[in-house]
Amino acid sequence: MAELPDGMSHPSGRFSTPVMTASHRHTFVDFHPGPGDATAHFAEETMARAAMDPQGANGDTVTMNVSHLESPSVQTAWRLRMAEIGITLTLDTFFEGVPTPDPRVAKGAVDFVLWQYEGTKAKPALGAPDTKALEAVAAIARTRYHLPTWADAATVAAQQFGDAWAQHLLATMLHPPAAPDHVHPLDWVPRIQVAAALVIAMLPSGHRVLQSVAMGPVDWTVDAAIIALGELALRNPQARPSVEQLFTYLRAQVPTEGFTSYPYALVCTWQRLVPVTDPRAAELAAWREKILRGEEGGTVSKGSIGMIDGLNMEVYAEFCVKRDLLALQGNSPTSRVGFVAAAMGAGNDGSLAALAADYGVPMQSPLNAMSTGWAEAINRDPRLGLAFEQTKSRIKLSLQGIDPDSDEARLSHNLMAGKGLDQEQELHKAQAAQQQLAAGDGGEPDPTVFPGQPVARLSDYVGLMKHMQGGDFNGALAAYGLDMGTYSLVMQAWGTKLGVDPSLNAKFGQMMAP
Repeated sequence: MAELPDGMSHPSGRFSTPVMTASHRHTFVDFHPGPGDATAHFAEETMARAAMDPQGANGDTVTMNVSHLESPSVQTAWRLRMAEIGITLTLDTFFEGVPTPDPRVAKGAVDFVLWQYEGTKAKPALGAPDTKALEAVAAIARTRYHLPTWADAATVAAQQFGDAWAQHLLATMLHPPAAPDHVHPLDWVPRIQVAAALVIAMLPSGHRVLQSVAMGPVDWTVDAAIIALGELALRNPQARPSVEQLFTYLRAQVPTEGFTSYPYALVCTWQRLVPVTDPRAAELAAWREKILRGEEGGTVSKGSIGMIDGLNMEVYAEFCVKRDLLALQGNSPTSRVGFVAAAMGAGNDGSLAALAADYGVPMQSPLNAMSTGWAEAINRDPRLGLAFEQTKSRIKLSLQGIDPDSDEARLSHNLMAGKGLDQEQELHKAQAAQQQLAAGDGGEPDPTVFPGQPVARLSDYVGLMKHMQGGDFNGALAAYGLDMGTYSLVMQAWGTKLGVDPSLNAKFGQMMAP
């Protein structure tokens, strides 16, 4: 497992993640590294092969032998991916041994278990969840991973539910919905599980429910419970002693053989609770390093499946978006449009070399930086390639000040895909907006649509358009601190906003009139 190098977070959804320098990015807080099970790695490779020849794979069975029992959630991700491809392909795993303590049974007294075993075959202990719970959890999991932001969203979501809903929220961990295009199923399942655990944590009995999950059969669901309990302990100091006591017990339950999924999540989460001045901090740091070096029994793996060249997909996509913006602006650190690169943390001098150093991406030439590992993975797996391109699109929308899950974003995606609009419906909307303005009910006549950006107010956009109509294109760009790269972003952002807001479009028409 590799630590993620420098990066940053971006707004996504209704809750904005803070912009940060790469040196402050923390595992399981600012990114989820993905699973490390050998079965997950095998599943990933086999998923890609099945997608290349679905007809040949349909109806077949794939078998694999593994030394010791691993997380049953791998099968959950497998089923989601096969459903995406539209085939029936069974993954049959034979485990040669069972570690001690036995990962199939609870590690103490619990109120329930999420997995039931017949031999080494696991099956969910709960049926499908209510759609209300499923949709609330999925709404969080679709957004950019940032644990505090997700916890804020979970606090709001939990207000829809009470303790009686805990079983449905737990069931989402076992029966997640289909993964969105921008998330691979092997990443989606852990994300759903963390999001569900955070919502549960905010329920009145959430602490006790998550303790049963954490003490239950070993699986990615245990990792999720640990992560959520850590966040709960940070927000509720009264819960901290009990959480740390649980963490101490869980550490003692890690086998010395095979692979156990939860120790890395445990040590990373525990470190958040222990002050650096506490003598335990150094010991936890040493334990974490042993896990990363593959020297800790029961935790050795081939590395996190979501990490390639020390980067997860979201962060590498973010780097690529910034790199492309720098290329469009001519890699000039003195360009006024450097505000975009600077806002994204594009290095101290706004250069490609500084950006690459900030992210830990190697320079392939003086004019290009890229991860060959990610390039190869994307070319090898079409599903991963789709997720990568969709993630880049979402990041671009966020940079434009557009919520990637909003109506504006959906309109933008449709327009880019060549899908037209319902002209009659749009005409009715425009007529209603004109009547509203005529009645004096249009609100702010010159609204600020993109705060903090050069073309922030409607009058700025109108000024840019009129300046360009005068024939001085370069002068218009310079007047608003734009170049071709950011001009394209500005036009897309304003075009999208005007397309979904008839009132704004009507005001634009009035201001553009001679």
